[in-house]
Amino acid sequence: MKRKGFIADAAASTLKDKWPLLILLLAMIGASVSLQLLPAFIIRQIIDENFAQGILEGVWKLALFYLAASAGANAVEFFKVIITAALGQMILNRLRLAMSMRLSKLPLRYFANTPVGSIMSRLTTDVDAINTLFSAGVINVITDLFKIAGLAVSLYLIAPGLLWLELLFIPMIFLISNYFRKNIFRFEKQVRSCVADIYAFIQEWLRGIKTVKAYSLEKQGEEKFRGPLNNHLGAITAISFYDSWFPCVMQTLKAVVIALSLWQGAKNGTAFSLALSAGTLAAICDLMGRLFAPIEALAQELQIIQQAMAGIDRVREFFQEAPEERELIDQALDMSKGIEIEDVHFAYADTEVLHGVSLVLLPGEKAVFAGRSGAGKTTLLNIAAGLYPCARGMARICGVDPYTLPPQKRRRLLGVVPQMPQIFDGTIGENISLGDNGISKEEIEAAAKTVGIHETIKSFPLGYDTVIGEGSAGLSSGETQLLSLARAIAANPKVLLLDEPSSGMDIKTEQQVFAALRTAGQGRIIFSISHRLSGILEADRIYLMANGKIVESGTVAELAEQDDSWYSMYSKIERAGWDFS
Repeated sequence: MKRKGFIADAAASTLKDKWPLLILLLAMIGASVSLQLLPAFIIRQIIDENFAQGILEGVWKLALFYLAASAGANAVEFFKVIITAALGQMILNRLRLAMSMRLSKLPLRYFANTPVGSIMSRLTTDVDAINTLFSAGVINVITDLFKIAGLAVSLYLIAPGLLWLELLFIPMIFLISNYFRKNIFRFEKQVRSCVADIYAFIQEWLRGIKTVKAYSLEKQGEEKFRGPLNNHLGAITAISFYDSWFPCVMQTLKAVVIALSLWQGAKNGTAFSLALSAGTLAAICDLMGRLFAPIEALAQELQIIQQAMAGIDRVREFFQEAPEERELIDQALDMSKGIEIEDVHFAYADTEVLHGVSLVLLPGEKAVFAGRSGAGKTTLLNIAAGLYPCARGMARICGVDPYTLPPQKRRRLLGVVPQMPQIFDGTIGENISLGDNGISKEEIEAAAKTVGIHETIKSFPLGYDTVIGEGSAGLSSGETQLLSLARAIAANPKVLLLDEPSSGMDIKTEQQVFAALRTAGQGRIIFSISHRLSGILEADRIYLMANGKIVESGTVAELAEQDDSWYSMYSKIERAGWDFS
């Protein structure tokens, strides 16, 4: 889908596939316009050809035609709304699908640099704004324009001498309607903003109610609450003002237009009189009355379209994000090799965070990377995991480039345990396999047994079929981390990449996780990040990072013997009780 024409493409492809619905919709629009015009002509015939001449025969039939035309217009409008909504939702479905596909193809750096709330807003509220464009805006504008044109032409055909009234009052009606709608819309936005402020205050106040009570802040809170309440009241009052005046103004204007039409159309004894029949005058009144509704609606629909345009602009910005261009190459693993990182450079935007990092981890070796936040540890782990390409240099795992390795092969080469494990809506078994059909139930259970969470899972009534979701209700933080570790080893990978696996845990839970890591790490290369000495002591080799470089490396014993080493200072600071992270 083209970046600049994504909405047009979604609409065109949907209308092409659903062309019978489109034809039916166009027919509905034509029928709606025709049925709006028919009652006026029936009224004229009843009055001029029946009542005026004292012929009552056929009046009931014409009355039934009038009723049928009015009912038919409503029925056609009902089905038009259904078809319009259906086509609009089909278009939006394609648009949402295109956005989700584009989202999955965006590089990791986009998610690192873009707040989650902003992404969610584009995928939800901005798309919903576009929804009004298709489900109400465009089709209703077209329908109302046809209605206005049809009613105006009918009035001209019945009474050409009233053309000046149409030319004068149709723009006037639109401008007045637009003025009221714009002001109402402006204050409705203020109301939404005020409601958000009220909710934010209530949430903050309830969350801190103990502090409020402890410091007797009730009076201050009451005064502070008056601000958003008064703003809300002012906006609601303004809306009520315009809502109250709008029908009065429009009804008065309608009465003026009809009165002028009757005055000129009837025999008024002046040169301006058109001397029209009573039936024609009745038809003119009916048509004039019907003309107001689509003009008023048109002003509101144009505002809806303007609102949708804001959503279109934001979604267009999303589609302008360049997708990740990753060439997947099926590569053969060399199990005699481990992790090889040579002169790797990497930058976020214009800020370089890795400066020529080089290291080699042998098969079965366990390495821990330590250093302060911002040293480049997680970025290096993400490169090893194939989430980022190297700006310069080379990263190889078992002789292959993880960034270009196909996903299925990468899953069986690398197991990743993030600092904050993510639990997805689904069963425990699905959370371990992540929907990979190549991982059997036996392998799922074997992974859980390896990390020591199998008995906990079996204690649930449905075992591995127990449904969990975000927040992993029923699992402790340690159990959630063990579940994440079971997920990492379920496909029996050759390498484990661990990003601070014991972060935020108490000593007992940390010991449980490390015991699971010892078992799960047998025969595997382990690339781990740690801020705490407890996560470093069992490593074969420690790499100390600072400012995007490896500043020291060696075994625990080698670094501990050097009093001037970075590791020694690190140890002393942590033993003194400082949080070095």
